[in-house]
Amino acid sequence: MVRLSKPVLIILTGIVPAVFATAGEFTTFKNDQGIDLFFDYTGEVMSNVSGGDHTGSGYNGLASFGIEADLGQALGWQGLTLRLSGMDLHGSGIGSRVGDMLSVSNIEGYASARLYESWVEKLFAGESLSLRAGLLLADEEFSTLDTAGPFLNSTFGWPEFISMNTVNTGPAFYIPALGLRLLWEPSQAWYGQVGVFDGDTFDSPEGNDTVNRHGLHLEPGNGQGTFGMVEVGYRHNYAEDADGLPGKYKLGGWWHSGEFEDFRGGASNDGIQGVYASGEQMVYREYGDQGLSLFVRAGFAPEDRSPIDYSFQVGLNYVGLIAGRDIDTTALGLSQAHITDDLSGRTSETVIEAAYEFVMSDDFIIQPSVQWVNDPGATGELDDALVLGLRVNLSF
Repeated sequence: MVRLSKPVLIILTGIVPAVFATAGEFTTFKNDQGIDLFFDYTGEVMSNVSGGDHTGSGYNGLASFGIEADLGQALGWQGLTLRLSGMDLHGSGIGSRVGDMLSVSNIEGYASARLYESWVEKLFAGESLSLRAGLLLADEEFSTLDTAGPFLNSTFGWPEFISMNTVNTGPAFYIPALGLRLLWEPSQAWYGQVGVFDGDTFDSPEGNDTVNRHGLHLEPGNGQGTFGMVEVGYRHNYAEDADGLPGKYKLGGWWHSGEFEDFRGGASNDGIQGVYASGEQMVYREYGDQGLSLFVRAGFAPEDRSPIDYSFQVGLNYVGLIAGRDIDTTALGLSQAHITDDLSGRTSETVIEAAYEFVMSDDFIIQPSVQWVNDPGATGELDDALVLGLRVNLSF
């Protein structure tokens, strides 16, 4: 996120409504008033060069923009933060060419311009407790893997042991849901959080993307059920004066209260749930943030109603591996998703990805990637796919 200079912010006051006024006086946008205007763009070219359903290339683009304001600095409303944002997703990806489940791109989706993350957050209890309400993305805060950031495959972000087992992938990526999130951080090391969200971000059990294509069709309830998550985490050696190697460990669970098919032929099941655990640990440090880190994550769900009864991700990244490129990241990861044995004829899909982050500046990052997808779609019908990708991230 880039903070705009004072002259640019003053020009923008002619566009953005003058809501930042106190005591009848208009307050201009300045860096020291806690107001950030942002515009970020991610574009990528991906090519399925062999295997899968058929070869070919495609382009995905994602623009996100908005405002985030510390209302304590801007208006004197201490402990309040406001975020309003929108996004535009466009292009034609290669998911259909690969024929995979896990999705070789984590920015491929239905093309649309829509209302995006928009919420208000309030801090309590000396800032150890926070409540966030509005249009929320669960994948921004739950079951995250910071170490897996360089990868393009979606399996290393919002995991399939949640997305493929709940209704329309859950509140993640480009479709937030109305919800509440409560976060408690009693110490710098420990935290616990719980989130409750609308059960269907599409507002269409059939997955019709036209119903809520622009993010304005907000219809909680209506038989859609509720989606929820809970997570406890421990972070060690993250204090500024810590000498040891940092690490993060998480244990969590998720649930959906709707009805789900019984793969064994019985009556539909009331609800579905799953559990997960993850760990990230730096194991070797050169200097500062430079060095080698490992990660692992696994999730499980009941096999009688979950297409994916378990999956896992493991990998490593090295910051500063190449001499003279001290903040670039080299990463290698593996993910496997297993189809429940109650769905006959299906097995598992495995992905291995090698990725690199060229950090050209704080506002410009280039990410090449190579992916090998074993048994795309887990049907045994498609040859293994080899996918090449090149992504560019820009912030303005």
